[in-house]
Amino acid sequence: MPEPMFAVVDVETTGLFTAMNHRVAEIGVVRVDAGGRIVDRWETLVNPGRDLGPQRIHGIRAADVLDAPTFSQVAPALAEILQGCIMVAHNLSFDASFLAHEFRHADLSLPEAFLGGLCTMRLAHDFVIGNARSLAHCCEFLSVANDRAHCAGDDAMAAAGLLGRYIDMDPDRHDWTRALETARGISWPSYAAGPRPFSPVLRAAGDRVEKHFLSRITSHMPEFTGPEEHDQYLALLSQAMLDLQLSVHETRALLRVADELGISQERCRTLHIYYLEQLVRAAWADGVVTAQERRDLYTAADLLAVERAIVDVTLSEPPAPTTDASPAPPPRAIRPGAVIVLTGAMTRERSELAGFLTEMGYNVADRATKKTDIVVAADPDSLSGKAAKARLYGIPVVAEQYLYDVIGVPCL
Repeated sequence: MPEPMFAVVDVETTGLFTAMNHRVAEIGVVRVDAGGRIVDRWETLVNPGRDLGPQRIHGIRAADVLDAPTFSQVAPALAEILQGCIMVAHNLSFDASFLAHEFRHADLSLPEAFLGGLCTMRLAHDFVIGNARSLAHCCEFLSVANDRAHCAGDDAMAAAGLLGRYIDMDPDRHDWTRALETARGISWPSYAAGPRPFSPVLRAAGDRVEKHFLSRITSHMPEFTGPEEHDQYLALLSQAMLDLQLSVHETRALLRVADELGISQERCRTLHIYYLEQLVRAAWADGVVTAQERRDLYTAADLLAVERAIVDVTLSEPPAPTTDASPAPPPRAIRPGAVIVLTGAMTRERSELAGFLTEMGYNVADRATKKTDIVVAADPDSLSGKAAKARLYGIPVVAEQYLYDVIGVPCL
């Protein structure tokens, strides 16, 4: 029988309370042997199937977890990793409650004895001087590396480092032997289904560099499209560009439409240039192009993989009148009276934002329906039910910044 080990666990979550259906968005496990030495590390992002909550804290974007496994997919393999171990965490009650909640949600269970392991935060009272007990403070005091706070794998490594320091400082402490003896005696349930294959999804290292979606459209295909197909693509592009951002959901929708309609990469580029020219025409509508409008046009060009020089050329003089019947880009701003739905943990309280919008003449609704004009999300790739319903109905989902840059909600 393998020697028992410590399983140091950290979870990043969509909120603080399992009772409010907050879920795990990332989990890291670092196994440590009886001498405090790190044995291995395992981690993955998790698709929580809901809004990600305080993204400014954990730094996980909805785009990061779109293709991540659900916890139900992760749980059997995770259970295999945890068997023969006792749980350790910095703030054990928090991580254990979420781990137990997620296993129940996956119709599985974890032994209570495993969950009642060691808390490096509580143990810090005997090893760390000062009142602060945060992971960052304890690591700083004991010179333990904590490279990337609020990354589950790195935080689990940091807590594992603390545990190793504690064991070094007091190797004869009964807590260590008692916990490992408990691990040895734990009776684990039989997970009949066994681990199902899945690929862990890790956080991107450093700055995220993503290929432009235009490069993923088929380069050469028979040209069987015409004005009708082009107008469908342009209509979707106009909706996606409403907030001068292209979310992963939006780029995937554009890729899907181009593929379904048989629009080649070359033709998409031509349509992007045409669309940008229409934006320039709209900017010239009042006879003057402001510095902000020029910056917005450059942003649009970058998003569409069109050279900024094309913007400069088309801005050099007012465009000639045209009888082109193709759809022009809609105005970015929606008008008072429109129905707006807010979703996600924004930088300001949603009630405060709703108050501003109501004063400005907009109707703020609690849920997305076919009568909704726009959904404003903390993350434009939000996995919330409201955002999912909006995409189903073809309603634009835009970023929070749209409220300030376009609608005119006062900034802080």
